[in-house]
Amino acid sequence: MIHLKGWFAPCHPGNDVAGVYSTINRLHWEAWQKVQPDLGDWADLSFAYIGRMFGISGRRAEAIYRGFFALSFLPGLSYRQRQDWVLDFERIAVIGRELLGVDAEVMPFVDTALEELFTPTRPQQQLPTTARIRQVIRDVLSMFYLPEPGEGTEECYEREGDTGFRVRLDESTAEAIDRAVRAKAAKEGVSFARALAMLVLEDGAKVIINAYQPAGSSVAFIPGRGLVNVEDIELETFVRDIQPSSSSGYVPAAAVRAFVEGRDGTCRWPGCTVPAYRTQLDHRVEYDRQGPTDTDNLVCLCSHHHNIKTAKRVFYVMDPCTGDIFWLFPDGTWEVTVPNGVVVPETANFMQTVAQRMEWVWQRYSRDTIADHETTWTTAAGSFSDVEGDSSR
Repeated sequence: MIHLKGWFAPCHPGNDVAGVYSTINRLHWEAWQKVQPDLGDWADLSFAYIGRMFGISGRRAEAIYRGFFALSFLPGLSYRQRQDWVLDFERIAVIGRELLGVDAEVMPFVDTALEELFTPTRPQQQLPTTARIRQVIRDVLSMFYLPEPGEGTEECYEREGDTGFRVRLDESTAEAIDRAVRAKAAKEGVSFARALAMLVLEDGAKVIINAYQPAGSSVAFIPGRGLVNVEDIELETFVRDIQPSSSSGYVPAAAVRAFVEGRDGTCRWPGCTVPAYRTQLDHRVEYDRQGPTDTDNLVCLCSHHHNIKTAKRVFYVMDPCTGDIFWLFPDGTWEVTVPNGVVVPETANFMQTVAQRMEWVWQRYSRDTIADHETTWTTAAGSFSDVEGDSSR
């Protein structure tokens, strides 16, 4: 078997143009070490000086500094940076912003996740975007900073003057409302506000939310919201086994869609961050050309990128074993995107590992544990439950 070394697209070995990206990041890194202020230095003057040296504002310099400060707690990611120089100032600043106020005890888990994120495993792999960095960090933090019972989750309803409302609900209910509003707005061609009014004044609103629960864990993952305690889900729920499967017709069954969305996480176009549950399922091989409606032939694409693919302006192939997608562009270049969802080996294993540590985290932060859910499904990716929430009562 031939093993190919992975690399990110901007760091293509032997490509002079791609090498510019790494060179710029290395030079910026080395220059920063020369102007990095000491902790006892006057902040305003220090950041103003850095701003002058790099031609940026003092506020921007401070944001980048917070990123470098965070990296001092992330040895694994720092090592990856010195190997491939994949982090530019923008990505460093995002890391710093997302890790503000995070306890030192949690940093090793963040470091593990980011080191894995920035370790390429495929040739010409897509470089993680700032949006992807934010999502990975927030997913990790949601495992540790679960709200205390009653903290930040109490229901609230306020009337603001004559034209506004403010409500606070639990995560699953809020997500159900958001999806129902978006679906109604798209169907009726109206604004989100008008769609909300129509739903409130009409009967029979219904929406399905897929929550993915690792086996042996008392928490479930709701895409777009993060981890939630299963007992806190206030919608009607039922648990079903999902696994790679197929449907006989063009429209995929709910279990097929749940698996594909759980695998992909987002639109699979390079750099697109539209959540999978807001995308369309594309038949890689067209249905009218005998393409099956199964999990090996369906891919999440947002409407914009679905149209590009349908117009045959770009072509892709997918590895059914890993879920990797190889995008082939008209100019002869290509790029690999990996699935970002929870139903993939890397992410599934990571979530299970952290789930095993949840008891320690809950004890440290005085969190209450939740009874384990019993029903699971098993695939090569790991064991999960798919808890489906229905907003109708």
